[in-house]
Amino acid sequence: MELTGRRERHPIALLRDPPPISSSYGAEELWHLTHGMQQLVLAKSARDAQRLLELDDELAIAHRQIESIYHQLYAHDLEFWRGRDVWVVPLPPGLRTRGGNTSRRGRGTGDDSE
Repeated sequence: MELTGRRERHPIALLRDPPPISSSYGAEELWHLTHGMQQLVLAKSARDAQRLLELDDELAIAHRQIESIYHQLYAHDLEFWRGRDVWVVPLPPGLRTRGGNTSRRGRGTGDDSE
């Protein structure tokens, strides 16, 4: 069903709060009531579908922007570290551990849990 370009005006109160259906309504009146409600639902559905497409496009754009920023940061990081050497320097004498043990537990650190 193609709805593009077609608009019908229906009283909103009638569409939101239709009168109670009784056996006195004729087939034509019932058709008009249900047709009006159907048109309202279809129009809202079409708007929702369009908004979802717009959000999907916005999300794809944001994703591409994030990827671009990530690649720029990565390239900057590579440029920053290019040509630099990493130096290993000995610790000052006061920070060395005794006996090869790397634990500082119990030696003035406040951790006497041994």
